[in-house]
Amino acid sequence: MYLKSHSFLKKIQFNIVVILLLVSLISCGNDKKVDANGVESNLFISGKFIGSSGQKAVLEAVSQSGTIEVSSTVIEDDKFELHTNIPGLGIYQLKIGNDPENVIILTANVNDDIKVSGDIKNVALGSKISGVEWGKDYDKYMALIAKFSNDQQELMNLQNQVSQEELVKRYMDLKKPVDEFALNKINENPSSAFNIVLSNSLMPTMGFIDYPQANVDALKKMAAAYEQKYAESPIARSFSEQVAQIESGYHEYEILKSGKKPAPEMVMETPEGKEIKLSSLKGKVVLIDFWASWCKPCRDENPNVVKLYNKYKNKGFTIYSVSLDSDMAQWVAAIEADGLIWPNHVSELLGWKTYVTKLYAFQSIPHTVLVGKDGNIIDVGLRGKALEDKVAELLK
Repeated sequence: MYLKSHSFLKKIQFNIVVILLLVSLISCGNDKKVDANGVESNLFISGKFIGSSGQKAVLEAVSQSGTIEVSSTVIEDDKFELHTNIPGLGIYQLKIGNDPENVIILTANVNDDIKVSGDIKNVALGSKISGVEWGKDYDKYMALIAKFSNDQQELMNLQNQVSQEELVKRYMDLKKPVDEFALNKINENPSSAFNIVLSNSLMPTMGFIDYPQANVDALKKMAAAYEQKYAESPIARSFSEQVAQIESGYHEYEILKSGKKPAPEMVMETPEGKEIKLSSLKGKVVLIDFWASWCKPCRDENPNVVKLYNKYKNKGFTIYSVSLDSDMAQWVAAIEADGLIWPNHVSELLGWKTYVTKLYAFQSIPHTVLVGKDGNIIDVGLRGKALEDKVAELLK
């Protein structure tokens, strides 16, 4: 799958999508409990990292506009202490040393006394946390993330040996222990501050295809607990809004699969300049295939699409190919090179800026939408055998 902002199977990173709200923070000196204005510290972080002497420990708050440094100190004898004043529950990055990847994601609340430890050689995945109720959960979660990261690297080596469909399946299998741990912990203790990090594993980052109802339920449970425990925190409000959007998107996807929602109309031009309306194909089973010449997973999938077309083209099936190309010559060359012999090739040649990405609500390609003879959407995201089985069923 080609993502418009990052490549498939990229090394795991924490995408804290739950909160990106600017939190007002007051920075104070690392060697004082009260700053020059008399503001008392209410967040304390201390640590010991082997091999870190002489480097810096920097605490940053995560905000909508990026990160904000709130406290820093030089590490002496592998040890450091940081303290600052915070208004409530927040998300922070603790950077250890000079390597930009040596980052620990922390969720901190007023009066927390967080202790971190580890080795400068493996800060991001090998650190331990104590002093807070979620410390053991952090340690277990990061151990799972470390294994997932290593397994993921091995999977990347198979990209040219197995199909894209098989890659996605293996990727999801590898990620399953991480997701199950997050789901169980959120259900066990929905108000835990560390759930801000855990909830990242339950987000529909690859859309709602095969997205479980259990994830929606757990996120709603967490949102309700946050609203009660952290009522004054922007995090609680923002998270509740995000969960509401996820729930709405999930129900919308369920409606799409019900076969009762008409496929939104599209009108675009072929390479020859002829306009083709999607609705002009009504009466046939139509596969809307969003792709691009520069998308390797799309090109890898094209032989399967060609095979499907040849098998069912005389039985009431056709394809409406929508390219996210921006270069006419490359688009046409890919159509010819891959033998995409059906006539319905259209594009605005605007890349990701084309209006259809919002119209059909997708963020990665290849992306498919299967439309029934009545013009209603039957399913989305189908590929390979699952797609062929569905087409065969519709054409019986």
